[in-house]
Amino acid sequence: MFSFGMEGPRRTKRKEKIKRCWRKKKKLNRKIHPFRSNEIYLTIPPLKMLRFTRTTAWKLRSIPIATIQYRQFTYSTICYQLKTLTPSLGINNTIESNIPSETNRLAKTGTRFWKKGEVKFNNETQKYEIQLDGKTLRTPLGFPLELPINKKQLAYLIAHEWTHLPDIKVKSSTLPLTALATRAIDLSQQHLSDLKTEKAEEMLALEDIKLQMLRYLDTDTCLIFATNKECDGKLRKRQEEIYRPLINEFNEFFTIYAHNKNLIPRQKSIELKYLDCETDGLRGNKQDETTQLVVLDWLNQLPIYDLIALEKTILTTKSFLCGITLLRSNVNDIETLKELYQFNKNSIDEDYYHKTLEELVELGNLETIYQTEEWGEVEDTHDVDKHDWLRNLASAALVCHHN
Repeated sequence: MFSFGMEGPRRTKRKEKIKRCWRKKKKLNRKIHPFRSNEIYLTIPPLKMLRFTRTTAWKLRSIPIATIQYRQFTYSTICYQLKTLTPSLGINNTIESNIPSETNRLAKTGTRFWKKGEVKFNNETQKYEIQLDGKTLRTPLGFPLELPINKKQLAYLIAHEWTHLPDIKVKSSTLPLTALATRAIDLSQQHLSDLKTEKAEEMLALEDIKLQMLRYLDTDTCLIFATNKECDGKLRKRQEEIYRPLINEFNEFFTIYAHNKNLIPRQKSIELKYLDCETDGLRGNKQDETTQLVVLDWLNQLPIYDLIALEKTILTTKSFLCGITLLRSNVNDIETLKELYQFNKNSIDEDYYHKTLEELVELGNLETIYQTEEWGEVEDTHDVDKHDWLRNLASAALVCHHN
């Protein structure tokens, strides 16, 4: 904070100057006090009223702290002037939000501009189009929001999302299914886009996204065991009960996959490395190169919608194993189950490693659950996080579900 640091007549004279400026400022109904010491005030000598423009405001913000001589304008005042007195800057054609699509329009305006959402089947493309008042929705990159014939249920759910949004202050985050579907479409067709926009340039290629997801296998939540003393030993006991079977299941899962694809010799097997804080202490955990190559090869076989559902689950739970478990529990296409998810089972009716959404929340959030039991829950934090987890996981489960 800044103080005048002057004494005697010189300080009094400067106070009088500031008071005169304060009287002028008061005419504009500015509720700021020239001698309030807990805020930083800015001005440019000489002390006179400045006509605010966008350029002036940014010049004020860019003044080095060392050159501040007086206290008159606050940062909040500058922001207020920018908001109320500067004209609209118009459309900036260099950013992604100006692509003419309903998702971008919603993100910019935040207000509802449609009456209802509906689904129309296109006989030419054999796809389901999601429409608002008869107009087909578009993705952030400008592609039509149309789903394949085996995603009919998802199409109607997305239309339901748009139909039942509130009338005012709409946020794009309230459209989880739309967000996942549009991401799948944009990623699968981004090579067809000629738009040189910021959004298009920032969107990673599918290969890079797969490598980023693979990194979560090193720091997987389900591959890290707490010490025996943490939470009076209850946490470690529960981890042994639910993490060990999960690790053994996926050791078998990736071993059989590698054998079927001739990626490793028959006498070898895949073993996921885990971190035991009781014996290993603080160190990193990293899967060997063979394991990474096998898992990456499996990722390359996934359909685009399953891949996006996997990504969403991994980012929510910080667990690669939870992501695969969600796919194995919710994909219901028989051929896909046999080829990608249940090939290590004798029958698809066999009691495979199925998990509900609540069980997945426990797998990925076990440490926080025991900490809140011991120390208490923070209101509007832990309870909100749990519902947010359920929303994200439910959205991913619906996206990978087939008719």
